[in-house]
Amino acid sequence: MSERIYIICHPSSGGGKGKTILEEVYAILNSFKTTYLTYFTDYASHAKIITQQIVAKGFDPQKHQLMVLGGDGTLHEVVDALIEMNLKIPIAYIATGTGNDFNRVWQPQKSIRQIVETMLFSREAKEIPVFIYYDKTTNIKDVVLNSIGFGFDAEVNYLTQKIDSKSFLRKYFDGRLAYLVSIFKSLNLLSSFDVTIQLDGKTQVVSNAYLACIMNNPYIGGGIKLDNLASHERKEVSLIIFHDINFKAIIQLLISVLIRQDQHLSPNVTRFAGQSLQMKLNKPIRGQVDGEDLTQIHADLTVGLSEYPFYL
Repeated sequence: MSERIYIICHPSSGGGKGKTILEEVYAILNSFKTTYLTYFTDYASHAKIITQQIVAKGFDPQKHQLMVLGGDGTLHEVVDALIEMNLKIPIAYIATGTGNDFNRVWQPQKSIRQIVETMLFSREAKEIPVFIYYDKTTNIKDVVLNSIGFGFDAEVNYLTQKIDSKSFLRKYFDGRLAYLVSIFKSLNLLSSFDVTIQLDGKTQVVSNAYLACIMNNPYIGGGIKLDNLASHERKEVSLIIFHDINFKAIIQLLISVLIRQDQHLSPNVTRFAGQSLQMKLNKPIRGQVDGEDLTQIHADLTVGLSEYPFYL
């Protein structure tokens, strides 16, 4: 068993759910007489800084283990920091956010105790697919666990983040209702752009796009299945683009995405899938990566497949 568990916790995630679940984790670890040390995040990017500090202070993968409690954004920061340092330290993740799309696809039926016990007693972590992207315009290299998107989904995500995490919408509906409300608020923010795609060496342009999202699993916004053909275990980069949108198309797409889940049949949806993707936008558009706002960037991305180990 590990000599020490390092815990990174976002205590206010999920409207304070992070702090409550942490107490349950403590009780389980104490029952196994396990030593642990907890670091609390206080602001955006803090989890990344904490991860760097933990490694610098002598984290030994042979003796220590790492656990993250928080939302998708907190987990993203930790994995990003470790990949940046060329490390593959296995992570045990307990979802305490409002969206929790990573947890939804990788450990939907697992209890907190099961996750803790897997970390303590599992001999090997599971390598799962992630994306690594590089943006030429910002010179940023980063990881994608769930999705990176531009246009409408990013505007919806931005408005959802502005809703108080303790509000009725986010606290009692796991974030999904807040996301749905933001969808309708964002309809007047629709702005078209052109996307140039190079997938596995083949180039194509999609004009009049309103949403372009690179997906590592089907979900965005806390369980909304944006890409109904995506699979979290399929090792491929998928890109879904909604284009040529008018009022009639909006209504049809909302029904397709939220009810029928057959959006791949729509003439307003084009989907690409392959092993290596380049995507360039013709103008600055608001973006998001794993639910974190990218503001407006003139994206010019190269996206490739990688893997990262988790105790699942």
